Amino acid sequence: MPGPANKSKKKGTGKTKPLDVSESSSQLNAANPNQCSAFEADDEETRRRNEPHKAKGTRNSKKSPNPIQCLTLEEDEMTRCNQPATEGYPRPERCKVHQNQYRLMYKKYKDASKVVDDIKSGRELPTKEHIERYTNLDTTLEKIHWLRKYLESIRVERTGRGIHQRRFFLKADDRHKIRIKVLAKEMVKAVEILSSLQARALDLYVASNPGCDWIKPVQPPKNCSSTVDPFPTETIIEAAQPKIHLLNHESKMRMLPAPRSSEPADEDLIDLEHQAQKVQLLYVFEMFTEPETGPDTSDPSIKTVTSIFRNIFQQYGRRIIFHEPDLFFKSLDKVSFKDLLLANDFSNEDVAKFALLFQARLGFGLVWFKDAVIDALVMSKEGTAANIGKLTDTRYLGDGSITVPIRTRSLMKLGGQHVLKLLEPPADVENRFVRLCNNFDDMINFLSFGAIGMVPPPTFCSKQYDGMDAVASRNHLSLSGVVVADMVSSPKPQYMNGPVPTTRRGKMPGCIVWCQIETRAYMFGALRNEPDLFNDAFLRELQVRPDLFQVVTRSETDPGHDVQVFGAGPTNALPAMRHREFEAPPAPFANRPTGSGEWMVSRSAVDVLYGTHAKMPGAPKKPFPGYLQILNGGKSSGWFFRFKKFPVKYIAILDTIPNRHSSVLARNVAWAALRAGGYGEGEYDTRKYAKASDKLFQKRAEEILAWMPESCGDWKATKMEDNFDEDESAGEGGTGGEAPNERECIVS
Repeated sequence: MPGPANKSKKKGTGKTKPLDVSESSSQLNAANPNQCSAFEADDEETRRRNEPHKAKGTRNSKKSPNPIQCLTLEEDEMTRCNQPATEGYPRPERCKVHQNQYRLMYKKYKDASKVVDDIKSGRELPTKEHIERYTNLDTTLEKIHWLRKYLESIRVERTGRGIHQRRFFLKADDRHKIRIKVLAKEMVKAVEILSSLQARALDLYVASNPGCDWIKPVQPPKNCSSTVDPFPTETIIEAAQPKIHLLNHESKMRMLPAPRSSEPADEDLIDLEHQAQKVQLLYVFEMFTEPETGPDTSDPSIKTVTSIFRNIFQQYGRRIIFHEPDLFFKSLDKVSFKDLLLANDFSNEDVAKFALLFQARLGFGLVWFKDAVIDALVMSKEGTAANIGKLTDTRYLGDGSITVPIRTRSLMKLGGQHVLKLLEPPADVENRFVRLCNNFDDMINFLSFGAIGMVPPPTFCSKQYDGMDAVASRNHLSLSGVVVADMVSSPKPQYMNGPVPTTRRGKMPGCIVWCQIETRAYMFGALRNEPDLFNDAFLRELQVRPDLFQVVTRSETDPGHDVQVFGAGPTNALPAMRHREFEAPPAPFANRPTGSGEWMVSRSAVDVLYGTHAKMPGAPKKPFPGYLQILNGGKSSGWFFRFKKFPVKYIAILDTIPNRHSSVLARNVAWAALRAGGYGEGEYDTRKYAKASDKLFQKRAEEILAWMPESCGDWKATKMEDNFDEDESAGEGGTGGEAPNERECIVS
């Protein structure tokens, strides 16, 4: 890279031009970064080397009537300085202010580069295996201090070279870019090793201070990180860098002159950029350092709920620090959030890590956020603290604390509204919230919040077919106590129902081969595993209607693969998929032959749970994974029951009539659940369904929102019957017509 005055002649002319950011030594490369501190000659060497160029380049030259404009870009890194270039040798390139800034910046990052190379060449970074064997706290703290110095020197050099390239030259040299890439890789290594050292120092600190076990951060469950992978070090470092949209310097766009620079000539550009980065990243901490900031709470009608929301976010921030080892280690001797943030050892990477975790409330930090809601409810003193359970521990962080409750009550029932209202989850993330459920009641209460409109319905039940979907039916099953985790169907057009001719000739004269395929819609879910009156009544409703339902149940507490099966088939349940082939003469669609022959089962009802490898006609043999096979095989990412912590009774319900859409099955199952709960009776029709589901909806909404204090608002529910369509048409399979549209619960 050139020194502050290093210039070179343009080949083939008598004129000179500034080199792009070029290095005067070929020793800079990724394989040997230790030699990168001596790339540039000092000003005197550059002056002597360029004397001949000066003499030759200025011979017979005429003085330009217009002064050369300063080549430096202003702080926005897009606008060129409009001052004349008076500094630089052999040809002026910068104004006096920017030349002095350049010299100061250049010296600072070159000094840092020397520190980086000296430290790197003097000792090797410890490996994680070595760190785990450290037993002396003082030695570990000394290594932390040394590594922080190394990391800070990398940061200074990297920042300086970045400013050098972005503001003082129009194009970066390749070797200059290589050095920056080398520094980035070294920074990743240093940050990872520093994190390991700090975690080890915390363990040694706790071990050497009896009675301080409580200060060790509470680690999340082992399966917690499965929702969102822990942030890679590269992501944290990238988040700690300033986000600047640079101009394409190679374009031919003219840079407009800027106003006269007001920057002092002795300004430390590297330090200014580091301060700007921290100010930018610390913005997220304002609610912690300035607790009174935020929405106006002078209105009594919103004061309580606004205070709860603010406390939730503050408690979530405290839980991040308690759970994240690096942040917790640095918080041990701090008296407040502001004290922690302003500490010298609280780096930009720490700020970025906190910010990333703060944004991961719906993923990695979901369990912490739920606990923060419980903290806030305790702090609100609205009469709910007594329902939360015994608080076993209190952990302090400067000016705040968190609690560790024994979760003996339904926490999703107590704080679920706040969790869902603040997070506003999208569709198809229900499986993440199963981690918050400690029992079957919690899971049903969560699904009930979704049923009253606080969570979007999953896509498996919201896809319409022939103007009909399964959203309302699934909501009523959730409110009744039936978990529906998936629905599958393959509805066929009318011409595909029944035998279909193939192009193959039959063995009998004048005949061709006909093929008939049946696929049945099915749903997969769970019931309460313990003895339950509703479960018994619901299963009886299904069992007495083999003309509508084929059922397989499996209790997790039963041995082996024991299942219970009932339905209308020869083995008590018709298969999910079967086919047969027979020979008959060609015939028009209206006069197709009646199917005959033995059915070949491709996928049985039990296979819905445990999978199979059966071959389909006209298709290669391939495995069909069952739901429980996937759950037990460790490949269940995104599946509803992945994080479940309690036993359930799994259930698969198949439609008896083949080739129908799953929404028809869901409607019939929902009516069976309403009958089992005592809300409906007799055969299904839309008016009876609307009345029964309205009763269920009102009852369950009152139960799950009854804990809510008056200061948190009020709610009301719309009714299906209010929008009831008087036209009732007969439906498929002996049931009534399509169910009316769903109602919603409005919280004000």
